[in-house]
Amino acid sequence: MKTWIVVVAAAVLSVAASADSGNERPREAAETFGRALTGSRASLLRTILPQQGKVRLSLVRLGPEHGTYASGQVEAIFRDFLAAGAIRSFDVVRLESDGQVSSLVHAKAALVDREGRATRIALHLAFQPEGGRWVLREVKEAPE
Repeated sequence: MKTWIVVVAAAVLSVAASADSGNERPREAAETFGRALTGSRASLLRTILPQQGKVRLSLVRLGPEHGTYASGQVEAIFRDFLAAGAIRSFDVVRLESDGQVSSLVHAKAALVDREGRATRIALHLAFQPEGGRWVLREVKEAPE
């Protein structure tokens, strides 16, 4: 009986550990997004941008941009914003992930827009795995 309990406990811990590690990589990708913007270094986005397919953007203060864009365009859009505006802070608030197919990261950011107005926004970032890494598939901006 004790052996059975040990086996079940080990299985539960193994599942919990794999779920945690499955969520860490999307969180790391979101934090890379935040570091790129808060550091005004759009080139850092390259590590989380897809090699295949496009990224959907729905941006108001960071844009305005609405549509799907190739990775190079996404980097250019954020580089353009960062030339006139700034992201002062970026914080991951919540992560929803199955750890295998998709991940949605909810974040908040404080920014100064292109007109010099300080504001706070909510960001929703969608990630999917591609070639062993988690890549950005959508950025949606919403009022906080």
